[in-house]
Amino acid sequence: MGRERAAAALGRSGRGAAFDVWSPGRINLIGDHIDYSGGLVLPMAIDRGTSAVVFPREDRLLRGHSQNFPDAGVVTADIDSLDFDEDRGWFSYVLGVLWAARDEGMEMSSGFDIALTGDIPEGGGLSSSASVEMVVAMACERMYSPGWDATRWAVIGRRAENEYIGVASGIMDQLAIARGRRGMALLMDCSTLEVGYVDFPTDRATVLVANTKSPRRLADSAYNDRREAVETAARIVGARLGVGDGGLATVPPGDVEGCRAELTGAGVWAEAHHTVTEQARVVAAAEALAAGDVVEVGRLMRESHESLRDDFRVTGPHLDALAEAAWLTPGVIGARMTGAGFGGCTVNLVEVGMAEQAAVGISRRYAAATGITPEVFAVSPGAGAHVV
Repeated sequence: MGRERAAAALGRSGRGAAFDVWSPGRINLIGDHIDYSGGLVLPMAIDRGTSAVVFPREDRLLRGHSQNFPDAGVVTADIDSLDFDEDRGWFSYVLGVLWAARDEGMEMSSGFDIALTGDIPEGGGLSSSASVEMVVAMACERMYSPGWDATRWAVIGRRAENEYIGVASGIMDQLAIARGRRGMALLMDCSTLEVGYVDFPTDRATVLVANTKSPRRLADSAYNDRREAVETAARIVGARLGVGDGGLATVPPGDVEGCRAELTGAGVWAEAHHTVTEQARVVAAAEALAAGDVVEVGRLMRESHESLRDDFRVTGPHLDALAEAAWLTPGVIGARMTGAGFGGCTVNLVEVGMAEQAAVGISRRYAAATGITPEVFAVSPGAGAHVV
């Protein structure tokens, strides 16, 4: 969105002093529902995301307009009144970051106007909300200069999501978006917040995202229930082993197997089994990706989807149909759901030069199974959130 168009959307009389911010979405190649257990995950920032034009103000008003939610018009708040109000809709993600940052000690002497536009499918599991949070984070760093690095801003974004919005998400989304690097996947330790980088072999594989057109509603879904089950399993395993809860994903699979009777009795064996086996798949996939062995990565992706389907029960008929359509399509190396599940998107690893044919094949098979034509598009590993 150009500055003149942004000014017009906000009802500003002129362009004024302004700056631009970019924040990507993210996909997760493998490693879902283990970030909040302290696990390693393998996401990448993508070349789709959220663009913002920010106009600093001299008063304490906050005003926002989103091209993706035009019916909301211009939403207004005040620096001195950041309490959550569901009537503010999408603007709550902006205010939540300010709320969390202020609580962390950031001083805000004046407000701003912000105009957003994004090309991430809403509710598609590509972290549209975290993308907005990190675009606001970079705007705050530019305007208020607290001197915080990308990792600290990611933690603040997660606080906004958890405590302000009320979704008990892990750190992966915000950290992947904040720390993304062009051409790279991120091997991310969700316990220590350390990030390593793995070259994505673009000479051997292309990534397609396929949208089920069955949007998930994360705050209204069973996400929080699944997280509670994992936390229960961690307490059981910790008590059995006589150790504190360092995160279930950090426990060796054999130790979890030894607690199977107790976990089954508590009704959380399946969630625990997914957590530790998914962690093992992430480690293996990162090694295979670094070696350029995309066939092995594809095999692990399918195993991951099957575990999320059978053990964690977060896929649903549309995601399963879309993954199965991909598995049957020539040129597809691997496919799995990405994100929290309950609808949204799959991520597909495809042979170089086969992206267009694979997209057509996936679309036809999914439409035949569901009567819905999916949105399928290619993505590349992109840069993290930054002021343009």
